[in-house]
Parts: sequence; C-alpha cells; structure tokens
Amino acid sequence: MKNTPSIPLSHKAVESVKYLFLASLATIFLVELGLSFDWRVRGDSVYIHYVAYLINEHGFVPYRDLFEINMPGTYLFHIAIGKMFGYSDYALRMVNIAWLTATFVVTWFIMKSFGRVTAFASCLLFGIIYLGFGPYMSLQRDFIAILPIATALLLTTWRKPNHSVNLIHFLHGVLFAFVALIKPHLIIGLPAMIVYNCIHDTNGLKSIKKLIKPFIVGGLFALLGFLLTLIIPFLWLWRIGALQAFWDIFSSYTPLYAQMSGDLKFRETFSHVMNTLNSYTHFKKLGILLMASIFGVYIVLTKSISVATKKLSILLLLLSILYAASAGIGGKLWFYHLVPYMYFASLGTAIVLYSPPLFAKLYRPNILPLLVFIVASTPVLRYSVFQQIVIKSKTPYELSAEIRQDEIAAYLNAHMLPNDKVQPLSWVGGTLEAMLASKAILATPYIAELQFYHHVSNPYIQNLREDFMTKLEAEMPRFIVDVYAYPISGLDVTYEFPELKAFIKQHYDKDYTGNDFDIFRRNGQQPLSPTGLRGLKSSD
Repeated sequence: MKNTPSIPLSHKAVESVKYLFLASLATIFLVELGLSFDWRVRGDSVYIHYVAYLINEHGFVPYRDLFEINMPGTYLFHIAIGKMFGYSDYALRMVNIAWLTATFVVTWFIMKSFGRVTAFASCLLFGIIYLGFGPYMSLQRDFIAILPIATALLLTTWRKPNHSVNLIHFLHGVLFAFVALIKPHLIIGLPAMIVYNCIHDTNGLKSIKKLIKPFIVGGLFALLGFLLTLIIPFLWLWRIGALQAFWDIFSSYTPLYAQMSGDLKFRETFSHVMNTLNSYTHFKKLGILLMASIFGVYIVLTKSISVATKKLSILLLLLSILYAASAGIGGKLWFYHLVPYMYFASLGTAIVLYSPPLFAKLYRPNILPLLVFIVASTPVLRYSVFQQIVIKSKTPYELSAEIRQDEIAAYLNAHMLPNDKVQPLSWVGGTLEAMLASKAILATPYIAELQFYHHVSNPYIQNLREDFMTKLEAEMPRFIVDVYAYPISGLDVTYEFPELKAFIKQHYDKDYTGNDFDIFRRNGQQPLSPTGLRGLKSSD
C-alpha cells in the first residue's frame, strides 16, 4: 500500500497561525457589524435620503425644485429605499447591511478560484475596512457602485467557452451604466474588463493587432448596453420636466464645484493637482494593501497552474490601481472616494493566502505570505469601530453633531404645524439629519448653502444668490435654522451674505439658541410657551 506523505509539523503551525488570525478578523468584523445596527447614519446618505423624502412625499422634482449636482441614479436608489422601507435610521442601516451582504456574495464567487480561505479573507478584510470608517461611510455613492462593478467582474471570470463574449460585453455596458448614474468616473474599470474578455476569448494575447478588432467590437456592444440603460433615467427626467434643469446645473455649476477644494488657494490647475496628490498621503496606511496585492500576483503567477487564475490576479491588481487613481479625479479626495480601491486592494491582499493544491505536501513551510497578509491587514484595523470603542475616540465633532441633531429635531417636532416650511442655512453638523427625523418640508430648492459662498464673483453664483432670496421672500418659511459651519476658505470665498442677513433681521426673531446653531421664527407667529427645551430664548 502506498504511503501518503504526512503533513510536517511546521506546516501545521503555519496553518494554525493563519486560521487563528482569520478568526480574530472575523471576531472584529462581527463586533463592528453588531455595533452598526445601532448607528445613527450620517453624512451624504442622509442628505440624499432627505431629497428622496421630499420627492416621494411632497412631490418635489429633482433639479427643478431641488438644486442638486448628484446623478439621477443616486436619487432613484434612495427613492426606492424610501418607498419600500421608509426614512428612518433603521431603514438605512438595514439596507446598508443588505448591500454589503450582496457584495460579499458576489465577492465569494469571484475569489473562489483562489480557494475558500482566500475568498473568506477577501470578504472579511473589506468588511472590516468599510464598517471601520463608521456611519459616515454608510451607503456612500462610491460604496453603492461597488456591487454592479463586482457583478461585471463576476460575469467576466465565470464566462464559459459556449457563452457569447459579445453578450458579456453588452451586460458590462448595462452594469457600468448603473455605475455612471451614481458616479460617472467610476466606469474607469470597464475598458480593463473588455480587454480581459478579449484576451480570454483568444486564449491569450498573441499580438496587439489581433486584439484591436475584438476590442473594438466588444467596446461597441458595451457602448450599446451602456447607452440603452443610461437613457432610461434621463427619459424619466424629461417626462417630469427636470431635464433642462439638470443640464443647466451640470453645465454651469458642476465645473465650479469641481474646482473647489478644502482650500481654494489651490484653484490654479497645477496647484490643484498637487494638492490632490498630496491628499493621498493622508491614507498612506491603506497603500500597503496595494503592495501586498503585487506580492499576491507574484505568488499566483509562480505557483498557479491555472491560466484563468493568473489573469484574474493581474486584473484585480489593475483595478486596484485604476480606482486608486480615479479617486482623485474630482479634485477632492475624501476617505469614501477610496472605497472602490479599498475593495479591490482587499481582494488582492487576500490573494497572498492562495495555496496551490499540493501545498500540504511541501516539506518547507511557506510563512512569508502569511506574514505579508498579517502586516498588510494590521494597519487597517485602526479604522475599526472595535478599536474606536475600546479607546473611546468618538470625535468632539461627532458628539456635537448628535447633540445638535437632537436639539433641532426636538424643537421642530414641538413647534412645527402641518405644512410649515423650514429653511436650513447649512446641511452639515446634524441639520439634515434633524430635518429628516422631524419630516420638515424644505422652503426653497436650496438644501445646501455651499454654492452661495465660493466663486462669489462668478455671475452664475450671483444669480443663484438672487434666486435664493427671491424664493425665500416668496415662501416666507416659518423657521430658519442657521448652523455655524465654515467648511471652506480661500480665494473668491466669503461667508458674507448681506441680503440674507437683512431679510432675517427684518422678518424673523431668534427663538432658540443651541449647540452652535440658532433657530429663527417668523415675525407675527404666536410666541412660544415654555417647553423645557434647553437654550430656549425669547426674541431679542
């Protein structure tokens, strides 16, 4: 009887350390997941969900009745959430977890060719990073776009020889149209997938000339699927009378917004580019994932006998690089812009755990890949909610925003009458969270105040200011909420708005002063009786 080689003790030790570390990551992820069920969702997702509330419940028309620069796909996504699940924090939390779960399922099938351990590690690592950034990351547009991108990648990797490559290209166009309707520049991964399909279909790249024709044909099929899908939301905008308003905002304001950074002294092209590149250094610890991904590709190329697996590892590395580069295309680099990079870099990092089928029969342990995975994974744990809770590092801004949200919501719930309208003068710091929680109706098309204070010498911005004052005077909302927020500074920026200040002084009384905010009540309204609200003041 032939003896089967026994597994050396050294290999058992390496495997034990690997599974112990993965168990630790799983524990941290489960803690984060449990904590996320109690999050108060904040930031952009609340802003967009409030827009969806106004559209669904009060008949607002996007772009025409709401001055907004986001793509229509984002609103359609939140409109669907609102219609199906409502507008509470609970609804947003559940959709957030469901979307993450769906992303995990697709990721598992993408990475399964590298082994179940690698697929499991891919999901864990990305889940820890995503949840680790806390409630401000929840349902960010860049995160929503990952699922259709990953689904396109799954179609690419699971295509069988009898499947039509042109059908795959068409479906890629459809999926990336969904991506473009959320954030247009995230379609940067589409050409890479078309090239991958062409190489895979010709059993390898024998020459550039032989690749050109299938790439052009594949690109045309992808373009067809892209355009047929893209046109549907714009037909919707045309039907509801919002298409012209969308184009006016897109063509006139979006270029100004793209030039704006945290400090407008970087408006000049070269300085603006250098400032964006410098922003990457704030996330240098995430860069180690890219280095680990390169090592993972090396392992697969030298140890795998599967050509498809080798090609997939290279594609994942390429997508990591593309989405790292695309994060700064908009001229502003914030943590959630890097989510697609985090996703693909997490997959690439997990590849270092790839083991060829005969790994257990090797007589020398291979501990280096495991060490690389541990070293690459450990720095990202600093973002974990688990770590934040242990060291109690909730920022003063987060604490004050929660207090402010509760104060504003309590005031509005206590004093708003049916059909009363409210005008916020800032959307940050808990204002929009309070507006959504109290189901307040917006008085003018302007939710955010940002557009009034940058590029103030530009005629378009001056016209926006005039339009805001005209609509404010026409509506005369019962309440105006003013939060002390100054998020930008630099050239051609001012927070002086004399017309608005004079209007409030003439028609409103300061009725409530809270945690860095004031609420003004329109003159002629019945004075408020004592309600026990902290900070309530009579008009001066």
